[in-house]
Amino acid sequence: MREFSPYRWEAEKIAPSGLRYRVRLADHVLAGPDGKAEATMFSWSYLGQGGGSRRPVVFAYNGGPGAASAWLHMGLLGPVLAQLPEYPDGLSHPARFELTPNPDLLLDQCDIVLIDPVGTGWARLLDEGTAKRHYSTAGDARDFSDFICAWLAENGRQHAPVYLLGESYGTIRNVALADVLPESVNLRGIIHVGTSLNVGARTTLLVEPNVRRLGANAAVCWYHHHQDECSREDFVAQAMDFAYGDYARALLLGNRLNEAERESVLERLSRFTGMDHDFLDKHDLRFGEVDFLLGCCPGAVVSTYDARLLYRPRQNERYSENSMESAGIIEPDMAQDAFMASVGPVYDRALAMYAADELCPPQREAAENMLSIARRWDYRGYEKDTLTLPVELMQRRSALRMMFVNGYYDLQSTFDFVTYYLSRFDLPSDRIRQTVLPSGHASYVGTGMVEALTKEIRRFIRE
Repeated sequence: MREFSPYRWEAEKIAPSGLRYRVRLADHVLAGPDGKAEATMFSWSYLGQGGGSRRPVVFAYNGGPGAASAWLHMGLLGPVLAQLPEYPDGLSHPARFELTPNPDLLLDQCDIVLIDPVGTGWARLLDEGTAKRHYSTAGDARDFSDFICAWLAENGRQHAPVYLLGESYGTIRNVALADVLPESVNLRGIIHVGTSLNVGARTTLLVEPNVRRLGANAAVCWYHHHQDECSREDFVAQAMDFAYGDYARALLLGNRLNEAERESVLERLSRFTGMDHDFLDKHDLRFGEVDFLLGCCPGAVVSTYDARLLYRPRQNERYSENSMESAGIIEPDMAQDAFMASVGPVYDRALAMYAADELCPPQREAAENMLSIARRWDYRGYEKDTLTLPVELMQRRSALRMMFVNGYYDLQSTFDFVTYYLSRFDLPSDRIRQTVLPSGHASYVGTGMVEALTKEIRRFIRE
């Protein structure tokens, strides 16, 4: 399909606070080498008043690959948000939500542009034969660079401070995009939400995975088993001291560890993870990510996206001898995950309701089966290392700053990866901010989280 009429719609709006702004919905056409349209990206632009051509602009997107911007749109950045009043306690499947005005709307400080990548949301792949050019880390970065440069030029904002805000895979997109953005773009900040820079990275992380992840494991264990004993921060600090001390030593010593020391390590490891002492003993003090999901709360599976949530597993005959799956429980399934099953459908539905009831533009059908794009995604063709690229970017752009946001209860992209990453790689500490919230992978979901995260973003932009 190559014939295409670009979509564009615009209106003036007033927020409950009295703030006036414009909202613009528009296609951005991506042309092939022959100059014909082969794909589109779609944007939801919210434009405030004041600040002139140098008013900051935040370009925001989700991850996947294959996710539209609905989560960030309706969860954090839009004028109207989908509130989950029963979260995390009493959550239904699917979750009930209410559309409410966003009291923490950033439009008083910056413009917001939410972007749907090719084949997601209201964006389209017009020519299936060109999919490989767009469904890859490198191609996706080029598409986003093309979009941002065009948007800045169209709006007379070539000199505006630019901020990139990506969630999950969007954090990989952050650095790949920043690498190909022209130096003329005034890139001032990158905000990583649910940092996932280690996915597909080329650098080997020289640390035991069990050591690096124990802080996140401990935060989850504290929530389910130890809240009456001490604060989450104290429990996590104790766990991380243990992880990089006695636990790391025990893993390195192996069978040279004496019996008394081994038993002491086993008892503490069981306490910080909630996992069975004998299982940990049998598996030489090590456990996999799936083992923890199954072992932290026996009889239930903790969500990898927000480990405060649990679900009861189905029986499954596919077991592994070296995993707690051998207990006859299940190989965890994303579709069953307590967070994805309950919250996953919310934001697409909320965005459709908001567009129909609040904006009322000409309707357009959202793309279907978007996450199938992830199965077609080419990571291997990307030649840069996403772990070392931030260092290079900050060396090239002396004004560039980065913010890393993670949730304590996120087992998909753990906060302790960032802690280790920042200690391992030479990023300038005065231009780095790390924020850990009592939340899951989507750091803005939960009571008070939008306010907390927006406050951090405001401070980051002001600085």
